[in-house]
Amino acid sequence: MSASRAEPRPSAGAVPHSGPPLSATLLLAGLLAAGWTATGWMASAAAQVVGPPIRLTPDAGMQAPASSRSPSPTPAAAPAAAPAVVPAYPPAVTPPPAVSPVVARPAPVAREALGAPDPDGAGTLGGLQGLGADPWRGIGRAELLPLIAALPVDTPSPAVKALERRLLLSAGSPAAAEGEVPPPRRFGALRIEKLARIGDPAGAADLAALLPAALAADEAAAKALTDAELVRGGLDCTRALARGKSFASAYWTRLALFCHARVGNRAGTDEALTTLRSGGRRSDPFLMVADALAGAAPPPARTLILQGDPEGLALTLAAMRTARIGIPPDRLPLDNLPALAAIATNPSTDPATRAAAGERAAASLFLDARQLLDLYVQVPPSGDELLRIRDIARRDRGARTRALVHQAMAAAMDGQRRLALASLAVELVDPRLRAGPVGGAAAGLLDTVSPSGDAAPLAPAAARLYYAQGRLDQARRWHDLALRSGRSADTAWLWPLAVVATGRGAEDPRALAAWLEEALRGADTQARSRIAGQLALLQATGVMVPDEAWMQATDGAGPPSGSDAGVDPTLWQRLGDAAAGGRVGETVVAALLLLGEAGPAGLPPVVTARVAANLKAVGLEQDARALVREAMAAIAGPAAPDPALSAPALSDRGAQ
Repeated sequence: MSASRAEPRPSAGAVPHSGPPLSATLLLAGLLAAGWTATGWMASAAAQVVGPPIRLTPDAGMQAPASSRSPSPTPAAAPAAAPAVVPAYPPAVTPPPAVSPVVARPAPVAREALGAPDPDGAGTLGGLQGLGADPWRGIGRAELLPLIAALPVDTPSPAVKALERRLLLSAGSPAAAEGEVPPPRRFGALRIEKLARIGDPAGAADLAALLPAALAADEAAAKALTDAELVRGGLDCTRALARGKSFASAYWTRLALFCHARVGNRAGTDEALTTLRSGGRRSDPFLMVADALAGAAPPPARTLILQGDPEGLALTLAAMRTARIGIPPDRLPLDNLPALAAIATNPSTDPATRAAAGERAAASLFLDARQLLDLYVQVPPSGDELLRIRDIARRDRGARTRALVHQAMAAAMDGQRRLALASLAVELVDPRLRAGPVGGAAAGLLDTVSPSGDAAPLAPAAARLYYAQGRLDQARRWHDLALRSGRSADTAWLWPLAVVATGRGAEDPRALAAWLEEALRGADTQARSRIAGQLALLQATGVMVPDEAWMQATDGAGPPSGSDAGVDPTLWQRLGDAAAGGRVGETVVAALLLLGEAGPAGLPPVVTARVAANLKAVGLEQDARALVREAMAAIAGPAAPDPALSAPALSDRGAQ
């Protein structure tokens, strides 16, 4: 099937349509990614896994799980904290966990009579701004609620978070079955909580204003919204305390203490502290900080254990910020990215620790590029580090090195040195983070460099970064410079990225053939695997890929199946079924679950291509194109070089 269409899977015993053997097989194969495994495109020496041509649906012989399990996101493993050094982010590439939670096979449409719509269908986005007039047609409330709860939270993908936010804010109600028992948590409360957890407290608050009854009956959602506001630093105490008046847990007493202390209300602070002491533990980190808020001496930061307190961690960190208590690097809750955003905004914490915490938070979009740049400039260099940045980058690719590159750029006056520093900044960005704030911070340095003749060696990488960011005007200027400087294998990688980013350039089939010929020249197995991934992504956006192109890219081998990509076959099938039935909301939910926390830049391109093709089939072409652009930007280039070695020489001359 074509990657631009969502076709239902034939039954296991279906007889293939007869026709020209090779042509028909390859055309029905859909998105191809020769030799693709879940980690093959990222591993430096991954062997190419080859299988027979197949469709972009589960293998015919693959059976869905015998028993259904409730979908739940795969928890990310927390990196171990070094004694005094924050580990670089993202961590070294390892085989990823399952791409998606196990999701029950959808029940047949109209299996049971449906009653009235769920009352929590209000939303701030309606019509074309949202997902259409009836996004939840064809899926019942009981089936939908576990899927909403399982949506990704910490993804580094701006496109995924934008699509998820649009889904959660869209007006529309799933239908409840006749006689269905009310769920333990309401549809509106789940939406509010998920918006807060993905880092959109403003959107969550706007939705809560439309659904006050849903929030008043769900403490988990009320806490999530309050925590998100604490992390962002925009807490309205009056509104937050009113939000918790229906609940009796100690969380709201802690919040009252914090609010009293913040405005200097000593009587209110002492009263709340007395209440908390009567039922709290001495080792409770919040109580230790609360004493400081009430006027006692601050506790030593190393006595505070933050990793084991996820329930009230945002409130504890906000109290530490108010009490001017810093967080040492070996106490960082590395598996809690919103908490790291709160730590990054604590001025009492060491600047290098703030930058490292802030970069991890920005990687999953809990801080933006401007906030990250503000953290970079506060990291103090030591001695002549700004003059030795090449050697430092050779040893360390962490946040502190990127901060020093930005500071060296601010101090450099010589044009060649500025060019070298900009090149180093671009190459230090992990491919998975090009589309987000970490890539945006590097693009900020590029903005100060003119795309002139001297900058030609930097042009392909600069164009790639701007395309990843969606800054098409800047990308075209650098792309044009790369083309003027002479077509090379490096420049050839940009053609498919430009096509998916702009939607133009693939009208002439000779253009694809010319790109493929140049990209394949001297390509090793790993490069061929990425080229096949690019073909799959191109086809998902509607570009016609002839059989001959697939033969060239795969050396005559067929594409892998969805199971080779490590996905849940039931969810893979559900996506195609929902899109074929025109069920927009269910299609988006299945797409988001397939993309998971990794996002399009962290998955085999065949997964993103499958998602994009089905989103396009239900009319969400712009969202599909944004996802493909992120995935393409992560693989658009020859084998990733050592950034310190590939950057132009950073001589000491001209440093001042």
